[in-house]
Amino acid sequence: MANEEGLKKFTVCIAGIGISFLFDQKLTESGVKDISNEFITDNSANIKLRVHHGRIPEIKEKGKIFDSGSNWALYSSGGKYVLQDDSLESRSLPDTVAILEPDFKSGDVYIRNNILNRDILPDLLGHPLNQILMITLLSSLRKGVLFHASGIDDNGHGYLFTGNSTHGKSTIAKLWSESGATVLNDDRIIIREKDGELWMYGTPWHGDFREVSPKGMPIRKIFFLKHGKKNSAVIRKGAEAVSMLLTRSFPPLWDQKGMDYTLGLLDRMANRLPCFELDFLPDKRILDFVRKLDK
Repeated sequence: MANEEGLKKFTVCIAGIGISFLFDQKLTESGVKDISNEFITDNSANIKLRVHHGRIPEIKEKGKIFDSGSNWALYSSGGKYVLQDDSLESRSLPDTVAILEPDFKSGDVYIRNNILNRDILPDLLGHPLNQILMITLLSSLRKGVLFHASGIDDNGHGYLFTGNSTHGKSTIAKLWSESGATVLNDDRIIIREKDGELWMYGTPWHGDFREVSPKGMPIRKIFFLKHGKKNSAVIRKGAEAVSMLLTRSFPPLWDQKGMDYTLGLLDRMANRLPCFELDFLPDKRILDFVRKLDK
């Protein structure tokens, strides 16, 4: 899609959150004619970002909000929010900076490299800024929470398998895919409330298993993954379930109101949906085991 100046514009929609990118250069001059991706949409956007190549603006006023100490930082400057792909303590300069208006409806993205690399399209921000921006939008707009999770559509039955690194999310995704189920994502899932139900949505940010889907669907059950010596499930409820959800989510630690919203959503998840701690063996028998729990 082109704007009135003939510059390229496209919108990425993830879990119903639309992010539009408008370029300061003609992509055809960089050899880019079309951008094909299952998350690109013609729908309206929640936030519109103008993309600039070739320089990073000098920002002197930096009120630190959160610093990862490694590969990203969030700070305020001139009443705006600034995301960068480097620590504030780093001696190097960031490659990508996003300057966002206070209402998160618009902003500017600056990319140091003057040559547009097709490989980064349509994910202009790159890791980790892409996910930090989504976490910020979800919490500030009160629209959901990003999880360490694998989401499975088993013929209309939505299963959310949550877990941190090495817990088996990619393994479980591969097993379900081999059975004919649809994998929304094996590593990053967004949870939102819709029409009184809790829905899960696929994202583009996969783990070892590369199959993804932009679709969303209601969740029937939540499973906290754990490798075990046999297939077994133990019900987890109340504060224990909320705590387990929290440690497998991406909460906006830098935003107290965002944290209040996130904890409220996790509490509703734990109280409205059956939650199980799931020990499993990495073979197809776990599929029937989960299906029987759903009867």
